Amino acid sequence: MSRRTRTSAGFTLVELMIVVVILGILAAVAIPAFTRYVKRSKTSEAQGNIAKVYQGQLTYFQANLERGGVSYVNAGALPTTSPGANKYAANVALWSTNTTWTNVGFSLDSGHYYQYSSPGSATGYTAMAFGNLDGDGVYSTFQRIGILNSGETQGTIIDISNELD
Repeated sequence: MSRRTRTSAGFTLVELMIVVVILGILAAVAIPAFTRYVKRSKTSEAQGNIAKVYQGQLTYFQANLERGGVSYVNAGALPTTSPGANKYAANVALWSTNTTWTNVGFSLDSGHYYQYSSPGSATGYTAMAFGNLDGDGVYSTFQRIGILNSGETQGTIIDISNELD
């Protein structure tokens, strides 16, 4: 009499369910981390452009001072529509035809996520960026202030509120 041996091939249902649970846990951890990483990469736009606006205001003030003026540029918000989760479309004309922004020497020739402004007066200015990366109505704000003190501009570090919103 011969005895048959049964060979098993494949996985049991329990083994497959364990793999599915492990994959689910990994996805639950990885997806929010990836989303946060993407948002953080988008905030580098605001930080870099705030530095450019800040430097532009300093340059304008020095040139204006040589011509007998004593003030910074009062540059209003551009684009004028509120930021959302989508990029603003590239619009070179918007920046190049706005004299206050050309005085600062700042323009954007590609799509961007943030709205920029730089209110200025005779005593100082603020370089600002507003964004809403996830479209939830909570704005992230980046700003750096320059204050005229005894003929010299003194600047603060970049102040960031709600960086990833």
